[in-house]
Amino acid sequence: MDYIRTDLAVEANEAKAKEQEIPGISVQERSENFDILITDVKVENAEGEKAIGKAIGTYITVDSSAIKNRYAKAEEHVIKVLAEEIKKLMQGKEEQGVLVVGLGNRSITPDALGPNVCDKTYISRHMKIFAPDQMDERINEVSAIAPGVLGITGLETGEVIKGIVDKTKPGVVIAIDSLASRKLDRISTTFQLTDSGISPGSGIGNKRKALNEKELGVPVIAMGVPLVVYAATIAGDLIEETVLKEGKENDEQARKMFEKVIEGIMNVNGAEMVVTPKEIDIIVEDCGRVIASAINIAVNDGLSLDDVNKLMH
Repeated sequence: MDYIRTDLAVEANEAKAKEQEIPGISVQERSENFDILITDVKVENAEGEKAIGKAIGTYITVDSSAIKNRYAKAEEHVIKVLAEEIKKLMQGKEEQGVLVVGLGNRSITPDALGPNVCDKTYISRHMKIFAPDQMDERINEVSAIAPGVLGITGLETGEVIKGIVDKTKPGVVIAIDSLASRKLDRISTTFQLTDSGISPGSGIGNKRKALNEKELGVPVIAMGVPLVVYAATIAGDLIEETVLKEGKENDEQARKMFEKVIEGIMNVNGAEMVVTPKEIDIIVEDCGRVIASAINIAVNDGLSLDDVNKLMH
């Protein structure tokens, strides 16, 4: 029974790589100051895509405890690193305009990361159109939207974004969403960026029409932070660890009991349970600020964090 649920390519690869080497997957790690670890996972072909369940593309994971520990200097460096990675993925397309899409439901805290980022992004498209002479030439055209969710709007997010892209013609879309991890200690400490796009609601198992270059006609960079862990994943890991300690991994009765417990947790009153920290409101606020700051620096050529903060106030 597959009880592992994760949106992180690095975790999906780790889970499969334990069993065997995976063709079509390449992994590189590099470190930065303040104990920041950057992992690049590249899904190079259909074989790799099938193996870890992630679309072909580059997945960049930035790990740091700075946000969780609220260490200001380290947080600034995380912002700088994220901005550099966003810049690499945009490949100069930001000069043609950027659309920031905040996915999720702002009324549900663990799902409110996307809208939170939109609230903190420096928006300039209207000024670039109506008052270009008053704008710093380093500032590119940026717009943002938090389209809500299908259950509230009755509109498929992909359709909404496609309409906006067709009308405003940005050079690149940056989509933000809450993700799921298999480890509690990754919540608020891990940021994932990818050029493969995203399926809205993927972090809570509610996949909709994908937002990617094929669907929208422009490059899509997806960013997210794990804010939930599936209860079945936590329980499964704990039970599996106990089974291994007791040497019962080949015990048929133990295996059946394991599967029964996990099946029950995966279907509590017809729904899957997820776990999130009690301080999730603070985590969403902090992670939203970090991502928005990184976007603000990346899309506006030559602006520093101080410059961006002044513009926002």
